[in-house]
Amino acid sequence: MGVSTVPAAFRLTFTDYHQDPEDSDVLRRAVTVQADRITFDDGRLNLWLEGTHVGEYPLDIIESVCPQGESGSGREPLEELRARYPRMGQPWSSEDDARLLALYQKGERDFGTLGRYFGRKPSAIRSRLAKLGLESLA
Repeated sequence: MGVSTVPAAFRLTFTDYHQDPEDSDVLRRAVTVQADRITFDDGRLNLWLEGTHVGEYPLDIIESVCPQGESGSGREPLEELRARYPRMGQPWSSEDDARLLALYQKGERDFGTLGRYFGRKPSAIRSRLAKLGLESLA
């Protein structure tokens, strides 16, 4: 078992899109996890923050692991994201799914336009379409 201590966060990229452990409606190709220690054990990568286990991922789905510096530097503040995407992180309703399907079937393929319409990030639109079986994430 190897151990490395780096204060900050780690950006993990995956070999393919995987379900977000925090939100089953979202598929992600990468995540940033606040952690100060990383360990490898039994084919799994484990992340720790101040002695508390904060994440576990199978090594076979991980493409890269990069330290991110002090907590989120270079990333847009959450308040600004929520101002631009007011429904970010909220569950999708069946009505939202029906509207998204209708727009997609009418030929709307611009994730930015759909994102503005639904108040969500374009990546969330793409993820939802993939979950509904309409858009490939590969």
